[in-house]
Amino acid sequence: MKINIKKIFTNSLLLGFFIAAFYACDKDLGNYDYHDINEISFESFDTVNGYNVFTGDSLKIYPDLVMTKDQNASENDYLYEWSIHITESYNIYDSIISTEKNLKAKILLDPGNYFLQYKVTDKTTGVPFHIRTNLLVSTPVYEGYLVLNNVDGQSRLDMLSYNNTDHIFIQYTDVLEKMGSSLPPQGEPYQIQCIYYTRFLENYGIYLLTASGSNRLEEETFDWEPTYDIRYQMLGDIPADFRAEKISGTVLYGIFPLLYMYSDNNIYSHQPMNGHMFKYVPINNYGNISEPFKASPYLATNGNTAVMYDMDNQKFVTSSYQSVSVEEVPVALNYPTGYDLVYMERNYLGTVYAILQDPSTSKYYMLRFQIGAEQDYFKEITGTDFANATHYAVSPDLGYLFYSVGGKLYEYDLSLQTSIEMLDKGGEEITYLSFQNFLGRSSNTNYGNWAKLLTVGSYDSSGTSGSNGTLGLYSVPPVNGQIVQTNQWTGFGKIISVSYRERY
Repeated sequence: MKINIKKIFTNSLLLGFFIAAFYACDKDLGNYDYHDINEISFESFDTVNGYNVFTGDSLKIYPDLVMTKDQNASENDYLYEWSIHITESYNIYDSIISTEKNLKAKILLDPGNYFLQYKVTDKTTGVPFHIRTNLLVSTPVYEGYLVLNNVDGQSRLDMLSYNNTDHIFIQYTDVLEKMGSSLPPQGEPYQIQCIYYTRFLENYGIYLLTASGSNRLEEETFDWEPTYDIRYQMLGDIPADFRAEKISGTVLYGIFPLLYMYSDNNIYSHQPMNGHMFKYVPINNYGNISEPFKASPYLATNGNTAVMYDMDNQKFVTSSYQSVSVEEVPVALNYPTGYDLVYMERNYLGTVYAILQDPSTSKYYMLRFQIGAEQDYFKEITGTDFANATHYAVSPDLGYLFYSVGGKLYEYDLSLQTSIEMLDKGGEEITYLSFQNFLGRSSNTNYGNWAKLLTVGSYDSSGTSGSNGTLGLYSVPPVNGQIVQTNQWTGFGKIISVSYRERY
């Protein structure tokens, strides 16, 4: 075997050098004079809840600095720096907003979540000390429940704006007037819908649908301009008097919004591949028949497939998200035909509930299914006074059907086929029921909890117009337990529609 003497010799010299250096350092450990330096800690600086400021307002923070070696510290002995950590696409940087000990700065950033950073440097030692916390830059309309009211036949949009710092809702009556929106007065209200409308969730739509028009509001300020009319988000020869009555949809794969718009018994689809536009071509047709059928306003979709109801032929039909026509639901899925569709919804767990009425007997039935799968429940609804029900909602996690009759609210157990009275509002009329479908429920604990709350809107016709409506939130216990009110607000009009403006 050939041995490389030169390599061994060189490695031995290096090893000896490191051993000698180690012992030299070890013997020299006692030759240094160590002493404590002045250290700084921060008080009166909230690192738990952070800070919340409206864009354009001043942020004021007065921190207390505790020095370990400089009990009679002078402000001139230190350098101060307040900055905000900003991420803009691929551009990441810190923007200095103040070099004073106390922060008094006007914040002009776009609404969003940021990091607020504070650095204090001891001039004597040159050692900096840091602290950071969350900063939420928002507007009065940053997030919260939007409540669409009917006040003497006209639309009024109110808001319960959520304050993330104090964890409370602040009520704004006529929020468009408060924000100075340019939207003209609107007639009879149809729907308020908050939903993303461009792929990768880049743009958020706040759609206000009324008898006067169908408009989108600017997502941060609620302002309006003529190009926000829904006709500018459509392809085709759109009539000047086009009005949408309902917008529904979901987000496919978490990034592709797929929307459907209902107007005058027709349904129009909106796809990312169409440049985020609604095609002015009704999809409620069978392809080989030129005349579209009369479609129900109720639609359920999982993104890939939409389930609609042909009211002319009294049957369920489906359409893929890329299609401009429909097909009949396969016979093997055992969906009933020959009924009138009264109500339909799909919850966030993917289950569809449809209320049907037999026109020959006037009896009501509940149908339950997963889109694309065979139905797993079809039974008569035997709830108290169900024939006089006007509003419906199904608990997403427990599957109870809630319905209102005048001022009474009932919970119907599909397994037991019995109903239990949950509320009696006396002389008031219940005008709205829903479980809000929060897109960000999996990443936001609040949204996950609020998605399980029943939203109830009621109205006292004997009260003062415009302030005689009430909105309540109720938790739903299992085993048919009595619902529990978690929050309530008054001062609304006749509540027609509610949608939550989310942030995630």
